Amino acid sequence: MVFEPNFKKVMSSIRKHVCTTQSIVELKLPTNESNIDAIYSVGAISSIVSTEIVGNTINFVGLVDFQTIFQAEKLSALDYTAEFKDKYDCEESLSGDLIVSSSVIQVDSSIVSGNIRVTAIVETAIDIIETKEYSVLVDASSDISYKSYKDIEYCSYLGKAYEKFDVTNDFGIKGASAIYMVTPCVRLGSVEAKDNYILASGVVGLDICYTTSDDLSGLKSTYREVDFTWEVAFDGLQEENSIESSVAIISNEIKVTSVMGEDGIEVSVSLPIEYSGYIFSLSSLKIVDDIYLESNYLSITSECMPSICCISAVSFADNVSGSAEILDTAPFIDDILSTSVNNIVLARNYIDEGRLVVEGVVSATVVYYTKETGSATSLTIDMPFSVEQKISATESSVVTLCISSISAKSRRGKEVEVSGDLHVYADIYNEKESVIISSVSLGEEKAQDECSLYIYIVKPEQTVWDIAKEMNVSSDMILEQNPNIKLPLEEGQKLVIYKSRVLEF
Repeated sequence: MVFEPNFKKVMSSIRKHVCTTQSIVELKLPTNESNIDAIYSVGAISSIVSTEIVGNTINFVGLVDFQTIFQAEKLSALDYTAEFKDKYDCEESLSGDLIVSSSVIQVDSSIVSGNIRVTAIVETAIDIIETKEYSVLVDASSDISYKSYKDIEYCSYLGKAYEKFDVTNDFGIKGASAIYMVTPCVRLGSVEAKDNYILASGVVGLDICYTTSDDLSGLKSTYREVDFTWEVAFDGLQEENSIESSVAIISNEIKVTSVMGEDGIEVSVSLPIEYSGYIFSLSSLKIVDDIYLESNYLSITSECMPSICCISAVSFADNVSGSAEILDTAPFIDDILSTSVNNIVLARNYIDEGRLVVEGVVSATVVYYTKETGSATSLTIDMPFSVEQKISATESSVVTLCISSISAKSRRGKEVEVSGDLHVYADIYNEKESVIISSVSLGEEKAQDECSLYIYIVKPEQTVWDIAKEMNVSSDMILEQNPNIKLPLEEGQKLVIYKSRVLEF
């Protein structure tokens, strides 16, 4: 007999988390000071500048930008960028596009032999987009065959859109005499797929520490935001495509210039921002779910075809706060001088009962002034958070965080309370697996059935298709011969099955 299966080649993509690894960056900051008396604030941000896959090893290079305010002969500040290199050895070889991001989860400082020694723990998350080709049975022709069909959905990875932009902002700070530190953060607000380009919008936040006088009492901080909208070209992009996005500040290329004016300082900031968009196309396909022949047995191979289904992105904000008390014997807090963010730690994110839950800790440094001693003191305050948003997905998400509008106040001169707005941007997707028939071949002939009339008793959880396949007849024939059949079938139901046959003499 003639049996011709028809297969179609399908490219299905998944996003797989490879690992989360930690690196330690430790060094002495080149302050060019002979003796450091006090450290008031140390912050650090990190970024990944290059990655490569060599066999089973992922190599990556990153930068950590340290910013510190300290007291030596006078109040001073330093911005210094250090490079770090690390690798991760996988159990199996990898192929695809790497998505590597890093964040500083802890930064410590100390005065050692009159110098500032800093230690940062950098956490690096490594994901990979893998694409595999599958052969899928979509139809088959033969003399007498029975087929069932189903519709499947899958995503194919189209490629990465990348662009580097400069976000600039000029502003004045009235009464300022010196700028000590500008700490940036960036967040996405919305990402839209257009024909042949991506429209990405977001906000750059700037924490600015400055002084209005030569002594410690003049230390202050302020916060500014700059909106941006970018067009990122990608040939072949269509509005129905899905995009997973990330943005990062290239910390070692930040430029800050300041000029004294009549009533303060004029500041110009240029921030290089990298945007990466990972683009997927959602497709649907009608495939053969099961098949059998009247005349011959079939040898069938099935396999799971994994894929992701990008849903949408969500963006929301929530207030976070924390507090710390000073010793009862310590002098009273008279004035809050400045507040800055040290780092944001994303502990975990998960989806539960239609809610995206994001948990972690924001660490901030508050510098305050005491008139009794005429000195400044700093406190590191943790702001643990658990924020949530209703969503329609049930599976996975990729989350980025940013903190803005950080502020602090003193209570009763013995307690400091700090708060800020935590911004969450999350790409939401579902992970799915479709069972496909990847190969089928003709087997031995079936023996001729000597019986033509059957009373069939339904087994647990059987369908009409299951019974038809077992009895080597069509589903339509069973339905025609049992017009009063109750669907769905119940265990113990009796069906009449009559198979006409030709007798050979």
